Amino acid sequence: MQNTRELERAMSQEFQSKIQHSMGEPECLIGTNCNNVADFNQKLEQLKQKANNICVVFDEMLMELMLVKNPEYKKQPEQLTQRFDDCKAAYLNGYDAEYAGSWVLYQNGNLLHMLLPTDHYELRTSRNIGLLTEEEQAIFSKKRVSVGGLSVGGLCASTLAMEGVNSFFLTDFDKLATSNLNRISSSLSHIGVEKTNIVAEKIWDIDPFATVDLDDQGFSKDKLERMFNPEKMPDIVIDAMDSMEAKIEVRQACRQFGIPLVWMVDMGDGVVQIGTERYDLDPNYPAFHGCLESKEKELGRKLNYVESCFSIFNNERLPHRMAESFFRACNNEGAGISQLAGTVSIAAGAISKVVRKVLLGQQVNPEFFVDIDRLADPDYIENHRKDQLKIEKLMSSLNMIKKEEVA
Repeated sequence: MQNTRELERAMSQEFQSKIQHSMGEPECLIGTNCNNVADFNQKLEQLKQKANNICVVFDEMLMELMLVKNPEYKKQPEQLTQRFDDCKAAYLNGYDAEYAGSWVLYQNGNLLHMLLPTDHYELRTSRNIGLLTEEEQAIFSKKRVSVGGLSVGGLCASTLAMEGVNSFFLTDFDKLATSNLNRISSSLSHIGVEKTNIVAEKIWDIDPFATVDLDDQGFSKDKLERMFNPEKMPDIVIDAMDSMEAKIEVRQACRQFGIPLVWMVDMGDGVVQIGTERYDLDPNYPAFHGCLESKEKELGRKLNYVESCFSIFNNERLPHRMAESFFRACNNEGAGISQLAGTVSIAAGAISKVVRKVLLGQQVNPEFFVDIDRLADPDYIENHRKDQLKIEKLMSSLNMIKKEEVA
C-alpha cells in the first residue's frame, strides 16, 4: 500500500514546516518547596512576564478538596465559610498565598495558581474512589504506560490519565489531518501538529505534573531505548500502530523485557476486538495469539500486509462493511480505513479496564469482543449470518481460504 499521506505533505510546504508555538510541557513552580523567598519571587515574576492570562483557581480547588476530605461539611453550609478560612490558614502554614500551592505556565500563555501536585492528584481522582479503592488508585499513580499509535491509542492514553496513570511514553510518526477529526478529539487549529504533541497536551491539561515522554518518529527496533528506557521502563505497552513491522517488533521487545502488551482492533460500527499478550508471565507467548503463524502454516506461504491484518481480525466477528473498507483503503480506494468516534471510545474504555486489571495483577482473558449490534439488534443472528457469507467470499477472493470452502 502506497503511503499517500507523504505525497499530501510534500504538496504543502506550510503543512511540513508549521512551527509549534503553543505546544509543550508546562513550566511548574512549587511554592512551598521554595526555601528562598527572593528566588521564588524572581521565578514567579518570570512566569508572569511570559503569561498572557493569569487564572487563580487555588481557593476553588482548596474548597473542593476540603469537602472531599470532609463530606459531612456539606450538611452544614452555614459553617462553610469559617471552615474554609481555617482550612486555608492551615494549608498556607504561615506563607503568603502566592507562596503556597503551585504555579503552572502552559505554553499557550495561561498561568494557573493551583494546589500542590499531590493534592491536585487526590482531588482530580477523588470521584474514581468507590469504583477504585484508594490502594488501587495509589498503584496507578506510580505506573508507566507506553502507547504506540495515537489515533485510537491517543484516546486510550487520555482515558488512562483521567483514571490516574501519571507517566506515559507516546510514539507516533504522524501529524493530525482534517480527516482524522472524525475520531480524534482535537481541533482545526491543530492540523499539521504532531499527534504526540496533541495527546501530551491533553494529558498535561488533566495533570500538568504528569511525566509524558514523546517520540514523533514512530516505534523502531533500532531505537528500542526510546520506549524501553532502563530508567523509565513501561509497566505495560498499548499497541495501536498500523505498521505490521512495528507491531511485530514491539512484541519482540516486550518479550525481551518481559512487558505485558494489550491491543485492540476497531472492527467497524460498535465492534471492538481486544487482545492481551502476557510476556511478563510467559516469554514464549505467541504474538497475536499465534494467528499469523497459524495462517502462514495453513496457506504454506508468507503473508502480505492485508493478509496479515485479516489473519489477526477475528473474521467471525468482523462486519463486512469494515472488511470491505479496509481492503479498499489498502488499495488506495476511498478516503482511508473507515472508523467511527463512538467505536474508538468503546475501544478506549475497554483498553483502560484491561490495562488496570493487568497493572493490579489480575487475570485477563487473552481475547474478547464488544459488539453493540449483538446486544441491540433484534435481528442480529440473521443479519450476522448474511454478513458472514460476504466475509467468506471476500476471504476467498484474497486466496485466504479455499474457494470450495465457501458456501
